[in-house]
Amino acid sequence: MYKIFKNNYLFLILFILFLIKEPLYKLYYFKENIYNTIDCNLLKKDYDKLLEFNNIDIVYDIDYINSMIIYKDIYNYMNEITIRGGKDDGIDKYPIIYDNTLVGIIDKVYKNSSNVKLLTNKNSKISVMINDEIGLLEYRGNELIVSNISNYSNIKVGDMIYTSGLGNIRDNIYIGLVKEISDANKNIEKIIKVDYRIKVKDIDYVTILKEKL
Repeated sequence: MYKIFKNNYLFLILFILFLIKEPLYKLYYFKENIYNTIDCNLLKKDYDKLLEFNNIDIVYDIDYINSMIIYKDIYNYMNEITIRGGKDDGIDKYPIIYDNTLVGIIDKVYKNSSNVKLLTNKNSKISVMINDEIGLLEYRGNELIVSNISNYSNIKVGDMIYTSGLGNIRDNIYIGLVKEISDANKNIEKIIKVDYRIKVKDIDYVTILKEKL
C-alpha cells in the first residue's frame, strides 16, 4: 500500500511538472527578451547621445579633450559633477563646455578624475560681458542672474552673454542670452536673467578646454 501511494505521489509530481513546463519556459523566455530589449534600448540611447556629442563642432581655437561624466549626485547635480580625466591626463583647472556653452570650471583634480563646479553652483561667481558691459554672473533663486551692470547700459533681451576674461577664466566663452531685464537698487543697476540652455542632468559628455587659468 505504501509503495502504491509513493508511486502515485511521484507520478503526481511528474505530471504537475509536465503541465507547468511550457508556461515556465515561456515566462523565462519572455523575461530574457525583456532584459535584452531593455539592454538594447539603453545601448541605443547611449550611442545616440555619443553620436550627437561627436557631431558638435568646437568653435574655440584651443586644444580640448572630450570627457565622460562619471558621477552626478542626484541630490547635488546642480552644484558639481565628476568627469573622467585627471593629473595623469594633464588636466588642470580648466573650463568645461557642452555644445560650445560654458558648463563650469574644474576646481579639484585627482589622479584619473576631476570635480567640476557648475555655473549653477550657488558659490560660483564669474565675470561676464554683454556687449561692452562687464557684470557678475551667479546663481540665485534657481536661475542664473547677471548683476553689477549700470542701468544706463545699452542691453536688450536676446543679447549674447560671454565670459569677460577677467578673473580665472578666458574670455568669449558663450553662456547664454539675455532673457529678462529689471532694475534694482533704486534704478542704479540692471538685474538680468539668463536664458541658459544646459541641463546637466540630461548630458553624459563634456569638453575640457585645455588652457591654463
